[in-house]
Amino acid sequence: MTRKATTRMRVAVLSSIFPIMLCALLFWPLLSLGLQSLTDPQGEITFAMYQDVLFSKQYRQSFINTFSLSLLSTVVALVVCIPAGIYIEGEHGRDRKLLAVALTIPLSLPGIVIGFFVIITFGFTGVVPKLIELITGKRALTFAYTFYGMLLGYVYFQIPRVVLTIRGAVANISQDVLDSAKTLGASTFQTYLHVILPTLKPSIISAVCLSMATGFGAFGTAATLSRGYRVVPLEIATAFTENFQPKLAGAMSIILVLLTTLMLYGINQLAYYGRSRQSVED
Repeated sequence: MTRKATTRMRVAVLSSIFPIMLCALLFWPLLSLGLQSLTDPQGEITFAMYQDVLFSKQYRQSFINTFSLSLLSTVVALVVCIPAGIYIEGEHGRDRKLLAVALTIPLSLPGIVIGFFVIITFGFTGVVPKLIELITGKRALTFAYTFYGMLLGYVYFQIPRVVLTIRGAVANISQDVLDSAKTLGASTFQTYLHVILPTLKPSIISAVCLSMATGFGAFGTAATLSRGYRVVPLEIATAFTENFQPKLAGAMSIILVLLTTLMLYGINQLAYYGRSRQSVED
């Protein structure tokens, strides 16, 4: 066998690894879940499980809750991380390095640990409520087990994913472009608005997709903080483990995958439409 043929064989083998892993870890499990959720005990095709999910007020509300938490946590993370990413990638300094480390720490923490952080800080016996009680005589901000507590937990684990995406894009912005904008009389705010943000637009879209997808599948934080405020991953776990209804869990999983895929596809299509429209105008 010639050296060229050997190289081609190695490339073919290495190239086949990803499709094999994709089929084994994604398509095959989804196919199994889909078939399981579409068959009744007699082996006949049925959509009963999907009807139960779509027409159940409990499950519809869990999908709404999941979408709301994912969307709001993504918006808050963007508001925090865009200025932070620009600041960190500015002039070097110890404070910038410390901020970069602080914002990426949650990436290494399990969701359950993040949930405990929220409880320790804003639970009924948390640090902040106790401190307020010492000052005012009455406890306040005990929202760990409410929607706002879950939102805080979601934002906490979304921040490192968003800030790393934004930082990578900010690092590629040429300083000459910023200097040219200032030379032409643009203020700092105008530079951010008309130069930096348009340049960051593709990275912002990527960060939104990553953050929304992560929020849709978050389990640990929700399991720790949920007290009646249900999200889809919790409903899937409950249906599969506590109630032993694998067909119902499979139906919810398939619907969640479809909704997540459609959402990400829609975001990317809007971004593509925006780029096409901008190129036509230019």
